[in-house]
This record gives sequence, structure tokens and C-alpha cells, in this order.
Amino acid sequence: MQDLLRLNAVNKGARILLLGAGGAARGALQSLLALQPSLLLVANRTKAKAERLASLIPQDNLQACGFDDLVKQSEPFDLIINSTSASLSGQLPPIADNIIANCGFVYDMSYSDKPTVFLSHAKNLGVARMSDGLGMLVGQAAESFYLWRGVRPAVEPVIAALRAEL
Repeated sequence: MQDLLRLNAVNKGARILLLGAGGAARGALQSLLALQPSLLLVANRTKAKAERLASLIPQDNLQACGFDDLVKQSEPFDLIINSTSASLSGQLPPIADNIIANCGFVYDMSYSDKPTVFLSHAKNLGVARMSDGLGMLVGQAAESFYLWRGVRPAVEPVIAALRAEL
């Protein structure tokens, strides 16, 4: 979550949509809840899997639904995080364009040498603030370095160097 904070992508009381209910989503769930969102909605292709994930940390602000149920959301999200594997195969999660278009910040946990299909789609829909998951990868490495060495390295220069190498 340090990458989201570094990017100023989320504030306390935010409405967060977490796409996917696999291992990446599970790994992020507790940290996202620590940000004290007004709503953290886990959406997945299969509603039952999203519900299983949400049941791990029962809280009033944590809810689950299937992708098809997202059309019932009347308020926009401040942050959408794509934790699905769709970007790895060049596909989009099957959610309505207006859900993405009305979002304040879009984050894809995947990264590559060019914007993921999810980020490209969000940009085409008019989303101005977005990022891929390279900063998350670097942040995880920095945290590991800190645990082993007691020194927390600066992530910005590492992200810039890696981005130049992609």
C-alpha cells in the first residue's frame, strides 16, 4: 500500500473497488482496510469467491459482489485496483466503462514496458490519474531490504531506473 500512498492515490474515507479475489487481492485486503475506506468493495467474476475473501475480515465497510453487480453502484469510486490476471493476457476485466470512467485513480497491479490494456482503456475513458504495479514491486523489495538490513531505501530512483530498463 506504500505505493498507493506514494502516489497520493487514496485518502481515509475513500471508496475503493478491488477487482479480483485471488492471491494478489487477498494479500492487499488487510492493508487496504487499514487505510480506513468508507467502502472496500471486492468484485470478482464469481460472486462466491469475492464473498469468501470478504468473509476473512468481517467489517461493515468491506463488501463483495460479482462483476455483473457493479452496475448497481450509484456513487463513483475514488480508487479502482485491478488485481485480476486479465492484464497478463492482454484482456480487460468485464466491468462497465462508466465504473472506470468516473473513478479518481486507477491502479493495475500488473506492469510492463507500456501501459497495460486496463490502464490504456482507463486513459481512453478519460481517467487522468493512474499507475501500474511497478512501484508495488519495488516497495516490496524495499520492505524486504529494510527487514534484513534495517535501512529503508528510497524507492523513487529504483522505480525510475527499472522503468528506463523496461
